[in-house]
Amino acid sequence: MPCPYQRSLGIGGTVKHWYVTGPRVLECVDEPMPVPGDGEVLVRVAYTALSPGSNVHVYRTGTYRHEFSPGRTDVVYMGSGTIDAVGPGVDEGLVGAPVAFNGGGHQPFAAMPADKVKRVPDGLSLRDASLSYLSAWSVSVLHLGEYVAAESVVVIGLGLVGASAALVADCMGGRVLGIDTAPERLAFAKGLGIGRVAHPDDAEVIQDFLGPAGPDLIIETSGAWPGFRQAITLARDYSRIAVMGIYRQPPPADLALQMFGEAFDFPSKFHYQRLRIIGCGYDPETLAEPMPRSATRSRNFAYTLEQAARDRLPLGKLVTDVVPAGDIEAILERFASGDRSMVGVVFDWSTVQ
Repeated sequence: MPCPYQRSLGIGGTVKHWYVTGPRVLECVDEPMPVPGDGEVLVRVAYTALSPGSNVHVYRTGTYRHEFSPGRTDVVYMGSGTIDAVGPGVDEGLVGAPVAFNGGGHQPFAAMPADKVKRVPDGLSLRDASLSYLSAWSVSVLHLGEYVAAESVVVIGLGLVGASAALVADCMGGRVLGIDTAPERLAFAKGLGIGRVAHPDDAEVIQDFLGPAGPDLIIETSGAWPGFRQAITLARDYSRIAVMGIYRQPPPADLALQMFGEAFDFPSKFHYQRLRIIGCGYDPETLAEPMPRSATRSRNFAYTLEQAARDRLPLGKLVTDVVPAGDIEAILERFASGDRSMVGVVFDWSTVQ
């Protein structure tokens, strides 16, 4: 439903907050102006950004879970802005600082823990910083996938998650091949500046880029079972498949049998070629023993912002659309209806009155 932005000051002390409340149902709710509590900051939001995977799934189904249950669910989880106020225990010198954040929802002001925001370095726009949190996930994935500089990295699926992973792998010195089936996504990915882009049926292009050594690390981001099968097919001796995509339904029976045959039938690729399949969330929030590395979600977030500010990680290339914040329902509906012309959608709060 339409939900015009209202500046909280002077209009009853309220703000507008968009929630998913059912399958393809978006509700705009008047809420009290957020007040930062202990250890919190109040962010005046400049931009929010969609994850076209999880956020669109929530819009389409009404829930992150397998079955819908009534309630309110935030429709975005990342963005950028400036700190407007701080709560007890937070340095007052942070007021006015530009920050990127995870959490907050789709609203003009958000109170959140100070450790959920990261200062945006000089030289990086708030627009581009708004989707940096999703890109920071790719840093974790490269850690979990045990990536080593100069390895060949195949990224399957070139939506926002996959495109972010491809850019981060390229930033870290990988030889990156991006694969997707959608012509719109392939056209978009060619502008990222990665090593090569190909359709999964372009066997000669894929072979030419990977050479006889094949891929070292395969990052599967599509969340589609044919994408996972493509990863198994491309894998060679000691390949690692790092799975970012979430498979929300079981595979069709015929495809499941094909994947079983390719991975586990004798001579089993899983066993005899030492294939590794790695589930990839973020690195942990805090360090705890035993830990294989000193990376945390927070450090990865800061690293992503630093590299972007140094022009080593071109986050701006991920942005395909900048639209008024009030258009969120129309954009979600386009994604849910299968529109693949958009990848990185950023909502501009300054344009909504």
